[in-house]
Amino acid sequence: MPTPTRAVIAADSPATADAGARVAELGGNAADIAVAAGFVATMAESLLCSLSGSGFAMISPGGGEPELIDGSHTVPGRDSEDRRPPGELDVVEYALPYGGGISIRIGRGTVAVPGAPAMLEETWRRHGRLPWAEVLAPSVELARSGWPASKTMVNYLAQVGPGPYARQEECLRTFFPDREHPPPAGAPFRIAGLEGTMEQIAREGTRALYEGDLASAIVREMASGGGLISRRDLASYRAEVRRPLAIRSREWTLSLNPPPAVGGAALGVMVGWLDRCWPLGSAPGERAVLLARAQRALLELRSGVLDCPDFDDAMARALLEDSGLLPWLPRLSAPGTTQISVATADGGLASMAMSNGYDAGIVIPGTGIVCNNALGEPELNPRGFLAQRPGARIVSNMTPTVAIADDGRRLAIGSPGASRITTALAQTWAWMVFEGLDPGEAVIAPRLHVSPPESAGGRPVARVEPGFDTSRLAREFDIVTYSHPDMYFGGVKLAMVGPGGGLSGRADPRREGAVRSVG
Repeated sequence: MPTPTRAVIAADSPATADAGARVAELGGNAADIAVAAGFVATMAESLLCSLSGSGFAMISPGGGEPELIDGSHTVPGRDSEDRRPPGELDVVEYALPYGGGISIRIGRGTVAVPGAPAMLEETWRRHGRLPWAEVLAPSVELARSGWPASKTMVNYLAQVGPGPYARQEECLRTFFPDREHPPPAGAPFRIAGLEGTMEQIAREGTRALYEGDLASAIVREMASGGGLISRRDLASYRAEVRRPLAIRSREWTLSLNPPPAVGGAALGVMVGWLDRCWPLGSAPGERAVLLARAQRALLELRSGVLDCPDFDDAMARALLEDSGLLPWLPRLSAPGTTQISVATADGGLASMAMSNGYDAGIVIPGTGIVCNNALGEPELNPRGFLAQRPGARIVSNMTPTVAIADDGRRLAIGSPGASRITTALAQTWAWMVFEGLDPGEAVIAPRLHVSPPESAGGRPVARVEPGFDTSRLAREFDIVTYSHPDMYFGGVKLAMVGPGGGLSGRADPRREGAVRSVG
């Protein structure tokens, strides 16, 4: 009998957390647990992530230094002979009624080269200890049996309606069985073709998706329907290992996702600003104003620095020094994804984030692979549609993070939520570290999110959950109030191990969320 690993797993769905717990029972380490949970998430958290998605894993083995494994999407089109001109691509503009409305592009021409499968396997190869087949077993079994339709998926589908999925019959029937309504939350749910796909990955590894039969199916659908992905695009893809960014915050050292992703630098900057300005014994509404001003300043930083084509690792590290942070502090004065967090009793940490964007409205026939629309997300393509060269890695807001305290506490934390990822994490950090809330209470504390003005010359918009005094906020921002905590504001997952090996975890109730403990 294997010796179970004492572990805590926080994830966006019960099935995902259950998969991690099962692998912990078999003696898997933090990497094994996260990888098993990650593959299950590509099914149980359909639309949030997929085998077509991107992903990042921040891994810190027991007592070891963290490293970041980058599985970001890349721009297709390496095969110049077969590359279609933009006018021949299957690309449709769509106004998505989510979070106040967002304009995106969908269709086969918006599908980028997937990175999440390669990231998952590279994480296992570098840090796992169980056999590959044992790590994949929960995914293979779930693909065969099906799973309950998640509340998060159903709520999202109910908001956006069948429109984005109506362009391909297979995709429409998958998510809107009667062509009009999503399945009820908790109803049995399956995606046709995933059983064979997961079985093949369990036998052959993820290269089946980049070089084998699954790759052939992807290329065939793209070639016949107006997409860009070629065999060369898939075969050349590799996950990359990077040195994390680092920043000190009080007694903690945070390890953050480095460029070409921008989420880690954005979170580090916000934490650095708030660390230096957080009010103590403040007047009503002062915390709300500070959080909103920090987010407004971050919008300026993104447009002027983070979204520039030459933003690189050296620039990111310089931003997190005092010389990079302090010039922005006067601005704080008056005038989308899924996340898995794992901690084990030996000090192992895994923080894994994956995303499929807003989905392209396309399923690869016969495989169950739901396609991303990474080329069609405006915030991931700030210079415009197909402005990057083929093979370039697409920027990401995903920010899987590990943090280590001077007293030995070790924390894995992250969130889904597109542009709200960094703001959700920064606010959770502020409530926990600056206000002294219990980590679980910090996760459920109220949040706000600032977005750019909706018209030229207008004021930034602050969307606010209950719990904030907005009286001072309204002087500087247009206010949109929410009647209850909402999935729009992210879904933080944290897992912590104390210096004595004690474990705790929390999954944000704004999304379905589940925590499982083993041992």
